[in-house]
Amino acid sequence: MSVGSFSVTVPRLRTARLLLREPRLDDFEAFAANAADPESRFHIGGPLDRREAWRRFMSLAGTWLVQGKGWWWIERPGHGAVGTVGVFRRETGPELEIGWAVDRPHWRQGYASEAARAALDYAMTNLGDRVIAYVSLQNAPSNAVAARIGMRREAEVDFYDAPHWRYAFGRDA
Repeated sequence: MSVGSFSVTVPRLRTARLLLREPRLDDFEAFAANAADPESRFHIGGPLDRREAWRRFMSLAGTWLVQGKGWWWIERPGHGAVGTVGVFRRETGPELEIGWAVDRPHWRQGYASEAARAALDYAMTNLGDRVIAYVSLQNAPSNAVAARIGMRREAEVDFYDAPHWRYAFGRDA
């Protein structure tokens, strides 16, 4: 019996201060710590236990294999990972979506905007002509990131049973 193999390459993106790179197994401890932090997870579903963090960690990495797009680890070279940013499609529909999450020790340093702008540029160049984002109405920092990277607030929507703003960039935005 022959077993086929396949591989995927996660594109690396560089900004002035950051490297957006493939997820690595040694990123999990930092990911799990942030996932367990109630303040970090306040606007995105609440804290996760270690088992759920592992499942999410693996699924974020796996989107590259299944969708050909996914989540990057945001690294500040010489200092380690500071969060994640991704371009992906959800089970809820065909639209290309962007999301970001910076670990709390790295908040208010502009990393989310810098990484999200790079991911948005990559998406518009390589994946499609429209990208959306869902941001909790109460998440002022992420609403500011969406605006800073040039996304336009389209509508208030019910997103997984909670009110969110839907932002868009590109065609019809």
